[in-house]
Amino acid sequence: MFALIPYYEQPRFDLFGLKIQAWDIIVGVAFIMGVIIASRAARKSRLRPQVIFDYGPWALIWGFTGAHLVHCFAYEPHLLQENPWFWLPLWGGFSSFGGFLGATLALMVFFRRREESFWDYADSLGLGLVPAWFVARVGCFIAHDHKGSLSDFALAVDFPGGARHDLGLYEAIFTFVIWMIILVMWRFNPRRCLIGGVICTLYAVGRFPMDSLRATDLARSDARYFDLTPAQYGCIALFGLGLYFLYRSKRMPLSRPA
Repeated sequence: MFALIPYYEQPRFDLFGLKIQAWDIIVGVAFIMGVIIASRAARKSRLRPQVIFDYGPWALIWGFTGAHLVHCFAYEPHLLQENPWFWLPLWGGFSSFGGFLGATLALMVFFRRREESFWDYADSLGLGLVPAWFVARVGCFIAHDHKGSLSDFALAVDFPGGARHDLGLYEAIFTFVIWMIILVMWRFNPRRCLIGGVICTLYAVGRFPMDSLRATDLARSDARYFDLTPAQYGCIALFGLGLYFLYRSKRMPLSRPA
């Protein structure tokens, strides 16, 4: 079995008594980068960048909360039998679709309270999300958080015990491709919501088969429900949302009106 990419442990740091991992730093950088890019896209769309900055803390808090809760209750439900409070504290173990869900619920409340139109800001948020997601998935690859099945694929990682797919790496590559696609679309000034629809549908179509490569032979392998992972059900919902975005875009103005 051959692996092109060697396995290595992610760097760890001791900062004023706090144990910091490379993943923590990379995700923090990704979040800041995403907010900045989204705010600049909003400015170019003749929207208010401050709305993006104000939404940022909501996305951070509720995104991480949703990510942790969905991971605990959807991916490790067996632990409920051992300890019904195992999900506390709200750190350690995250689901990407749980993060999407938490940030989306916060987004609905935030825009309703601000009396702003989410649909106007949808593409700006997407233009910030995708590059941030790419950087965050690079962090997942460095931390090897998403181990796949045994494989001799050229991009497999030489984990101890055998080469495996690393879904963090694959998703980082895939998300980078989506990023390049929406940047090209942005140059042609599409109607609002079109980029958001493309992001949702492309990510769902790519992530669904990717999840079938996840490991099933490890002690903490992802849970399956009728042979599908929780993320694959999330992909189905996300694909439907993407189609709605695409339909909605037909009646929306251009992203950067004259």
